[in-house]
Amino acid sequence: MGRMIEFIFTRVYLAMLATGIFWALTFCGGILFGFGPASATIMSLYAEHGSDYKQYAWSEAWSLYKENFRRANQVFYTFFLIEAILIYGMYLMVQLFQIFILLVNLIFLLVAPLTFAVYLKLQVHFDLSYLNSLKLSFIGAFLDIRAVTKFLLGTFLLGVVTHFVPALFFFVLLGLWHFFVNDIFQPVYETIR
Repeated sequence: MGRMIEFIFTRVYLAMLATGIFWALTFCGGILFGFGPASATIMSLYAEHGSDYKQYAWSEAWSLYKENFRRANQVFYTFFLIEAILIYGMYLMVQLFQIFILLVNLIFLLVAPLTFAVYLKLQVHFDLSYLNSLKLSFIGAFLDIRAVTKFLLGTFLLGVVTHFVPALFFFVLLGLWHFFVNDIFQPVYETIR
């Protein structure tokens, strides 16, 4: 019983620590330019140190953040722009009532965040150019249907928890989501490697 309680508290503390580092780095980027590199930094820290919370250091996080700043922002805002265009397209399609185009648009609305999550996993292991990272992320999103299903279900469940307990989102769930993405897309990385 004691080991299980220690395991739970260690994981919760690690998620809180990662979320704190995420928010600090996001604010360092002025929120607008900090989100993508902060996510890439958390994924890199988790890939390097795993569950050893004592190894998570601000100096290492800051150097990874500066290293990932440009490339992570390029990829993040590419997916953000695609998502914004698709959301605006959904708005227009609802007015025109083209059901087939509406469904295709809805599918692409789900693929853009999925592809960004795959990018977060793969950027830790591969040093690729901007276009190659976009291509590999898009291909990687369709390599393992179980990972995609787990991602959609897990993100939905974290969204439900956020709806009922919004404070957890700001203190725990962001770090937990990054660890979750890292773990479920491991088979995609193994396939590509």
